[in-house]
Amino acid sequence: MNAPVVPAALERAVWFEASLRKIAGRELKSGNRLTLLLDGPQAHEAQLRAIANAQHHVHLETYLLTDDDLGTRYGEVLQQRARAGVKVRLMLDGLGASGAGDEYRDALREAGVELREFNSINPFKNPRVWRMTRRSHRKTLIVDGRVAFTGGVNITDEYRRSPDDPTPAVGSERGWRDTQVMLEGPAVAEFQQMFLMYWARLGALRDEDGCYCSEPIADAQARVCAITDQGEDFVDHLITDAPPSHLMQLRPKYRVEPRIYHAYLSAIRLARERIWITQAYFAPNGRLIRALAAAARRGLDVRLLLPGASDVPLVHYAGRRRYARLLKAGVRIWEYQQAMLHAKTAVIDGVWATVGSANLDYRSLFHNDEANAFIVDASFAQELERVFEHDLRHAGEIRLAQWKRRGWFDRLMELFAGSIKRLL
Repeated sequence: MNAPVVPAALERAVWFEASLRKIAGRELKSGNRLTLLLDGPQAHEAQLRAIANAQHHVHLETYLLTDDDLGTRYGEVLQQRARAGVKVRLMLDGLGASGAGDEYRDALREAGVELREFNSINPFKNPRVWRMTRRSHRKTLIVDGRVAFTGGVNITDEYRRSPDDPTPAVGSERGWRDTQVMLEGPAVAEFQQMFLMYWARLGALRDEDGCYCSEPIADAQARVCAITDQGEDFVDHLITDAPPSHLMQLRPKYRVEPRIYHAYLSAIRLARERIWITQAYFAPNGRLIRALAAAARRGLDVRLLLPGASDVPLVHYAGRRRYARLLKAGVRIWEYQQAMLHAKTAVIDGVWATVGSANLDYRSLFHNDEANAFIVDASFAQELERVFEHDLRHAGEIRLAQWKRRGWFDRLMELFAGSIKRLL
């Protein structure tokens, strides 16, 4: 059952929904059931179970895929369903899935799995090497049109363990902290349509069997829309951002608008109580920084949960360059210490929430293709708040006085990384 929504929260829910409707250009789908999946073990077991039970089709898109133990498990179940007559389609990013070699891919194809690659890094397949800066960063799975998954979880052995696993870690394997959501209901069709649209763009025929739409689920009230972003490679982004006069003739007819970014901005501006954001790679533009600072100055409880250490250190330093400004405005910042933080979620006013693949950095917001579920539902939002509070127990808060005493090396790295964050 959904948590009761008080009148003030109900009013904000209407505002949030109107904002998402304007940004997405369509109505939010009601009657959805949502299941929050924390870390790799929960997410992978749910996804593998859904694939194993597929009767008609499996549509899987991922960024990182390797042919290690976990990738092999996925490969085996995909092959089994393909041999059983299920339509299995796998969409991979050319860079992110480079760890899945030819032998792995050939085995999938021999079993009947249809495979497409986005922006190959092979110069013989893709001579325009600058396109490497645009990646498909989405992690989505749709099975039989009845269930969809989205979030930040990749398919690599780094995800075999949860940071909360009480058993001792082997070597340096602490697991990655990440979040995925499983959706059932009419919103599944939005992720289905997104997958089929991109599938067709990669040279495959459009599926003529329909979108396999799901009916609303009784007693499920969550209202959901899928927002996807089409990125730009770095060259196109430079041309469309501030083109010199002699390049005007090269400017595309329209600028690709980062709708996930605008959804964040709109929700931050509409917030009246609290904004809690968990981000793996936080290095946004000045406009979003100003929106967060303005919300804190309005008296809102603005909290950021960010990594204590990152697998992309320059992005980490680029985000830290903005800490002082945010802290002075009243934004509270924690850095997660238990493991690598890879989740990309936000919850606002206990009503609005998002889970997906998009980070709050230039690469996600302007260069990558991303997919997020945006949700207006008090029950789910409050569950995400409880997860946020749990994660804070494993994080250290950054205080302004402490931050001012950081060393010169960190300051230089922040200055350097901040100056090139558009390239990271």
